[in-house]
Amino acid sequence: MVRARRMSHWPLIVWGALVLACSGDPYSAAAPGADPKDPSAAAKTAQVKTAPTKAPAKADAKAPGGDPSGQGKKIPAVPTRHDDGKPLARVLEGKALPLVELLGQPPTKVETLLGPPLPDQKGGMRKSCVRFLPERTWFRCQHAWQRYSDKTETFGVVQVTYEDGKSTAVAFEKIPGAGTFAPKQALQKVGLTLPGVAKLDNPQEGVTVWSWFNSEARLVIHGRQYRVQVSTVDGKWETAKVEVILNDALNESERARVFTPQGEGDTPGDAPAG
Repeated sequence: MVRARRMSHWPLIVWGALVLACSGDPYSAAAPGADPKDPSAAAKTAQVKTAPTKAPAKADAKAPGGDPSGQGKKIPAVPTRHDDGKPLARVLEGKALPLVELLGQPPTKVETLLGPPLPDQKGGMRKSCVRFLPERTWFRCQHAWQRYSDKTETFGVVQVTYEDGKSTAVAFEKIPGAGTFAPKQALQKVGLTLPGVAKLDNPQEGVTVWSWFNSEARLVIHGRQYRVQVSTVDGKWETAKVEVILNDALNESERARVFTPQGEGDTPGDAPAG
């Protein structure tokens, strides 16, 4: 697990890191294999370029955010159909917090939708990110996360993760609900319906985790693919969490920053979603 740097002063530390990240890609000039700590980075980069993802192959080419036809057509933030004829994830409208506007955005925009950072909660920073494609792949990045209050008072906590100045994951904690906990109901409360079957896991006593990897979630937002995870402790709504996490193929700049972790402090603590 990463020993993330703890902070008690958001404006001085995490916010400064986010502003720096938003000012541009600090690694844009890096060449593949340029990491002096990892002479094998070039080989790893070559592997990433050819590694298949578990998501539908055509989803990357047809995803919103670009027009494969070159006709200048307006592409929706969340696609509603795919060439393979199989259903895609749906992002529901009219929810307390708009999921589409929370992802792929700079912190200045994200924070207009949320309450202030929680004073008794700690954010953090590190200089590495991870994807599962499906292999676990690390690359250098400006990574920061912060825990916010919810000004709509729907969720107890909303944690947002930023990579190189854009939000790449959001976690909703303390999902409102009553009666027997149901993961599909939890998804609907944050504004999601997923077409695939979740992988069920019990990593610790009393903890239940439902995971949808790319191919089961089939969730594309702003042209990028996401995996989804729902968890609860002792089946209680007040301990429930829904996480939506970027798991898209690495772009050219990210591939140039791939590295092999050399020790515990160099390894991100993220866990695969299935």
